[in-house]
Amino acid sequence: MKLRHPQSAALYETLEGGLVRVTEEGGRSGVFHPDGRWHSGELRDADPHFLGWVGGPTLESTGGLRSGRLGAPPSPAGRPPAATRAAKPPSLSAPGAEQSTERRTGAMDLALRGRKAVVTAASRGIGLAIARTLADEGVDLALCARGAGGLETAKKDLQARGVRVFTQALDVGDGEALRAFVREAADSLGGLDVLVCNASGGAGMGEKAWQANFDVDLMHSARSVEAALPALAASDAASVVFISSTAALEYLGVPQPYNALKAALIAHASDLAQALAPQGVRVNVVSPGPIYFEGGNWEMIRKAMPAIYERALGQCALGRMGTPEEVARAVVFLASPAASFVTGANLVVDGGFTKRVGF
Repeated sequence: MKLRHPQSAALYETLEGGLVRVTEEGGRSGVFHPDGRWHSGELRDADPHFLGWVGGPTLESTGGLRSGRLGAPPSPAGRPPAATRAAKPPSLSAPGAEQSTERRTGAMDLALRGRKAVVTAASRGIGLAIARTLADEGVDLALCARGAGGLETAKKDLQARGVRVFTQALDVGDGEALRAFVREAADSLGGLDVLVCNASGGAGMGEKAWQANFDVDLMHSARSVEAALPALAASDAASVVFISSTAALEYLGVPQPYNALKAALIAHASDLAQALAPQGVRVNVVSPGPIYFEGGNWEMIRKAMPAIYERALGQCALGRMGTPEEVARAVVFLASPAASFVTGANLVVDGGFTKRVGF
């Protein structure tokens, strides 16, 4: 397993024997045990929670199983400050859970190696996390975003993971530019198996916000599918994933265009799942709840509107906000042949933020 730390951007990589190599962006690296102990290398400090998360359960030399989990969740009275709780990743194994050696040493095969994917708005945040997770599965990528600088940085990161990367700076609200990008991406990659529509016009009020959410959230997704369909139909494992939001599912205190257009996106995906199934194209949705990362909306809300931030944090049943990587893993699973019998689904990734009962 390889994962990028959401704050430091250091790469955490599982090694044989249950060790974890941590490599900083500057090149310094060190090897650690999943319980946080330093093993070797120049780098001697790493996030112990992330080490336990990436390292997972390990087998001692005696053959016994021990959990890689570090630190049980604190009691409500002893919770750390909200800023540190926001994006603390969990362990992948529960204490005392029985797991076989086979499960520990062999990950689920998502059958993605050699596939081709387009991800929109992929220079930062959730989009970049999706692109990184796909790259780590051996998927060649085509990315777009508004800023050329962010795309170039993302391209270098992804190419270092051993995949081909095509990028183009554009406004996805521009229908013609978007269609041209998708077609050129499929040509450049030599086909297309996965389309992830991640761009959003963001929150806001008034007619300009309605237009922005219509053009970006809804129409960018509809246009992308339209442009990608010939290439997707030629794939033997075609998949589309729309990124919606829990704002589409429950009242969040303010009626705004973002909520309504994200709901329309789920409805459109459901229709597409039925219409495109005969062509072998699956269509699903991932709806994230509050996701915290540096430079993201929730970091801004925490600093500018702490009361709203704390109220949202308190609504998360797991006691923290999510990370882009947690959303990315859900997206990549749905996009992969491992989810070959899943279409028309809306997978909510929100840590228990929403309270509805869905059947």
